[in-house]
Amino acid sequence: MTEHKPIALKAYEELAESYSKIAETKAENGYIEHPAIRKQLGKVQGLKILDAGCGPGILASYLVLQGAKVTGFDISPKMIELARKRLGEKSEFFIADMARPLDFLKSDEFDIVASSLAIDYVKDWSTPLSEFYRVMKNNGRLVFTVQHPLGAYLWYKPQSAFGVQYVEATWRGFNEEPVIVPDYYRSFEEMINPLTKAGFVIKHIFDAKPIDALKEKDPIRFDKYSRIPTFMCIEAVKD
Repeated sequence: MTEHKPIALKAYEELAESYSKIAETKAENGYIEHPAIRKQLGKVQGLKILDAGCGPGILASYLVLQGAKVTGFDISPKMIELARKRLGEKSEFFIADMARPLDFLKSDEFDIVASSLAIDYVKDWSTPLSEFYRVMKNNGRLVFTVQHPLGAYLWYKPQSAFGVQYVEATWRGFNEEPVIVPDYYRSFEEMINPLTKAGFVIKHIFDAKPIDALKEKDPIRFDKYSRIPTFMCIEAVKD
């Protein structure tokens, strides 16, 4: 059996501090992905939410301010340290690998599982999706963002548009030195079929678009991302 190794752990350990400070003001994160997943999550007052791949706690912080009770986990110890600093005792955070069973979580516990640009780094979605299904209450919602297949294809230029393929990108703008971030390019069917196989009913799929505030801040990126999709948001329900 091949040993599983989290492909992006090293990169995110390097990026943790700068990502935590900068992500909310970057066009791709703060003006496209963050508004998209928050809008789809809707009202969360009084709900129990699992933030899967929580990073430095940016989404968790927003959810707590909206009245939710949040538990988060991430593969990166540095990210978890930052999330704990950001939220203090308002939430619980754990170091855990999304590609492995989440044995520290009870079944039928959460109203929502939210995941912001994290599941892309897992090659085989069967384990995380089955675990998300297990820990959710009946009629619970899974709301997550991923790289848009078209945008990812244009960005990574994989050998084929089909299937799941290991890719790498050079991230600039966070650290002083560029950071190589491994990832998986994934076709549309490789997102949808694992969801239905895990038992989820798909409710909504939409292309994340830049909010109007980006037009004033960075009109060039606003124009670019209004034409070329970067992320996609998916909502599914435990039936």
